[in-house]
Amino acid sequence: MATEFNLPGSSLEEIQKILKGYSHAPEQATLDQLSKLTGLHATVISRNNKFLSDIGLIAGGMKKTATDLGKKLGRALDHKQNADAQGYWKEAVQTNEKVAGLVTTVRIKGGMTESEFSAHVLYVSGQKNNAGNKTGARCVVDVLLAANLLQEENGKLVVSSAPAKETPADLKPDTQAATQPAAGENGNGNGGGTGIPLPLPPLPAIPQTGTLTPQIAINIQLHLPETENAEVYEKLFKALREHLLSPKA
Repeated sequence: MATEFNLPGSSLEEIQKILKGYSHAPEQATLDQLSKLTGLHATVISRNNKFLSDIGLIAGGMKKTATDLGKKLGRALDHKQNADAQGYWKEAVQTNEKVAGLVTTVRIKGGMTESEFSAHVLYVSGQKNNAGNKTGARCVVDVLLAANLLQEENGKLVVSSAPAKETPADLKPDTQAATQPAAGENGNGNGGGTGIPLPLPPLPAIPQTGTLTPQIAINIQLHLPETENAEVYEKLFKALREHLLSPKA
């Protein structure tokens, strides 16, 4: 199987020491310089460099330099800023599509045990099945946990629930203003209403000044035919007189 991605050669603890060393090291640092900064043997640092390069934390040829992301992560680890370190780990993982894709497998399966997932990481990495690579696969699992992309739940690794994003303060509605009725709307008119709609007051009675006589008005609209025959109009007006103006009892 072709190599899909490189595995670390150490535990997460040693990876973190290496990153702290890179954050303090000059650019194009040699392995000897890093060894003195971290207290780790040069070979330990060397076998982790490929993985750290794959996830965008260091860059370079024979001599490596921490990227901006690598420096931020190393500094956060050095100062024990766990929340910041978590965000930088997450960003680092997401720079590598294949490493980030490991989370999808856990999501599809609805959770995996630690041993199952470590074995899966080793398999899809394309590396040999030996003790060193098993350690590296377990380190990848720890990196995904450190990035809060995975979490342990009921003895299994599951995909972490995305935290709810808090609405910025300047975009939050004024809760008090939104729930408190306006002055005069409900309650006593000074904004201290109970929030329960009150019945409308009864309308004042209309005073009666005397006996009211109902009046009826009838409007009649006539559509006269267009004709020059006077006899037509005479019959029409005659019918009006007989039936409307002077109706027969």
